[in-house]
Amino acid sequence: MAAISSLFLAALGIIAGATLGTQAAINAMVARAFGSPIVAAAISFGTGALFLSVMALALLRLQGAAYGWRDLPAWAFIGGGALGVIYLTTAIFLTPRIGAAATMGFVIAGQLLAGLAIDSFGFFGLPSIVLSPPRLLGAGLLLGGAMILRLA
Repeated sequence: MAAISSLFLAALGIIAGATLGTQAAINAMVARAFGSPIVAAAISFGTGALFLSVMALALLRLQGAAYGWRDLPAWAFIGGGALGVIYLTTAIFLTPRIGAAATMGFVIAGQLLAGLAIDSFGFFGLPSIVLSPPRLLGAGLLLGGAMILRLA
């Protein structure tokens, strides 16, 4: 049963990653039409905010009040969105210049490096996971693969 659960979670992660590559290509198309990656990012975030607002309202109605938000530091309310702006605008800028595959390769490498740091130090209240040689090797191979995609 655990193997099925692990496979499901891995597939879910792959699907989420595929949406990033697809999103970058679509947003690059929008940026070409408007002549600006900033405008394309604003359109993407605007439609995303609309969809999320509807889903959040429905969930809150089903779930009831959530009071844990009062314990969050102020930066937590803007941090994820601000980082999303950096990611999205950069992906829109890079995709037509170096291609979707190279852009996603570098994005994934950056995600992995940040994930390794977060795991190693237990940032944001997550459990600490030792930075082992195999984890470093995996990160190095991924970064090398991104470089190969760019140079090909």
